Amino acid sequence: MGTDPHESAKRGHRRPVGKRRKHHGPPASEAWGWFTRELINSPAFRALSGNGKNVVFRLLEEHMAHGGEANGELIVTHKQFAAYGIRLASVAQAIREAEYLGFISVNRGIAYKGGHEPNLYRLTWIGDFRDAPPTNNWKGIGEPQILFWKDQNKRKAAQKRSRKAKTRPIGTGKVVPLRA
Repeated sequence: MGTDPHESAKRGHRRPVGKRRKHHGPPASEAWGWFTRELINSPAFRALSGNGKNVVFRLLEEHMAHGGEANGELIVTHKQFAAYGIRLASVAQAIREAEYLGFISVNRGIAYKGGHEPNLYRLTWIGDFRDAPPTNNWKGIGEPQILFWKDQNKRKAAQKRSRKAKTRPIGTGKVVPLRA
């Protein structure tokens, strides 16, 4: 035997299945979620911002809180997203990003005088509460869509900056002489 700690793996040695399951399967005593290797290596997931990932993780946490039975009817408020670590002013943009990149779908609620109906969220790589199969919308997102999304965001940010610059008061309008 050499000193290489991975030598047995290179030769194809494997542990018995029972021991492997004990330490490598999902925990039996708590809720758990999953991501496939294909999903986390996809261009869409790599393009997802930190806030976008926090939206996905918070929705996965909500899915687990309901025993994995409410996908498609997940309700998370903007304040709950903010408590999870997203700036409140950035929540809507992060939700739009996660939706555009195909990781969530949003059934938008409505607000009316005297009340409102909340948004209902679905994680697209997991089947929904009606036993519909996963839609995996993220698989259809490639580099062209990602570049389009980033370009749109740059344009919106530039427009917002130019609007702020136009409305910013520069002075009082009084001319002050340089020398008296």
